Amino acid sequence: MALCGVVEVYMTDLSWEDDAEQKCDALVTEATMVAPEVPEPWQTLASVRISQVRMEDARAALRRSLELWKDLPPEDEMVPDFPTRVSLARLLLEAGMEEEAIEVLERLVSEDDSSVEVWYLGGWGLYIMGEKQKSGAGRQNGDADGDTYKISWISSRQWLNHSTRLFEMQDYEDVRLGEHAKELIAILDQDLGGRATDEEEDDDAGEWEDDEDDDDEDEEMMEV
Repeated sequence: MALCGVVEVYMTDLSWEDDAEQKCDALVTEATMVAPEVPEPWQTLASVRISQVRMEDARAALRRSLELWKDLPPEDEMVPDFPTRVSLARLLLEAGMEEEAIEVLERLVSEDDSSVEVWYLGGWGLYIMGEKQKSGAGRQNGDADGDTYKISWISSRQWLNHSTRLFEMQDYEDVRLGEHAKELIAILDQDLGGRATDEEEDDDAGEWEDDEDDDDEDEEMMEV
């Protein structure tokens, strides 16, 4: 973890150093050799590779990092802490691994549903997935009906709307995040017909109430 911490310093505060890239490579390689069964060094390696635009290597490192803990229970000490996994989700999105990112984010939400950033990243990831499906880049198994992306975008809008509600409730300081979330919601509203998630939830509730009314009527008829 100390080696990974030094790598982060060279990627940020000391990035102007002439040998910063070489030192990052040496340090992160040492970290993966010292602790190959720990997820964080592989995640740090992926961050370095993304900065070097070596995306295939970055994806390989991210997969290695995920495989070490994704099937473990939350209380297992090998599972990285919450902030580390939020950073992981960001790296997964940068590497074009949206499905893996959403899996990580869904797990984070199940542990703590009050994180503005987690809900935002989930919405952003689902938006990217839908965008790929809409353009045809994400179609597989002959699924080319042209409407598959809407499923991803409806979910994206739900995540983003929840993010903006938490943003306002918590007076969240990352203004750019809030603005980007609103920009995405505006795009989604235009494509999906401008139907707000709250209305969709209300409709679902109404349908549930209607079902209950029908059940009451059935019970009354049975009693008669």
